[in-house]
Amino acid sequence: MKGSTGMLEQLKKALITGVGLAVKTWTEVETAGKEMIRKAELSDSEAQRVLKGLKDSYEKTQEKMEGMVGQVVRDVLKKADIATRADVKDLWDEIRSLKKELKAAKAPRKAARSSSARSHPGISQSQLAI
Repeated sequence: MKGSTGMLEQLKKALITGVGLAVKTWTEVETAGKEMIRKAELSDSEAQRVLKGLKDSYEKTQEKMEGMVGQVVRDVLKKADIATRADVKDLWDEIRSLKKELKAAKAPRKAARSSSARSHPGISQSQLAI
């Protein structure tokens, strides 16, 4: 191995840093990693270790970036006072629940009116509703 391990580590760290890695495709990162490996003249086993490390770092950075972007989107929606899918779903659930409650509350009144009308044959439904 002719290349300096310290230099390789510095290059590796520079390549996998933050947004620079997050905005690159895996193909770009892999190509840059292979070029680094070629210049450092690493053995096959060292090259595989470096590529695996790059892949792991790339995937972790992508996951972090997705989380950060998701949080930014949620913050923007909240500040813009725009309902999310979850907000709308919660509202639909509440509407369904209220409809059930309303239907249940009306059912005993209906039953009471019809039995009351039967017990007072000379009185109309509209007179009982008063």
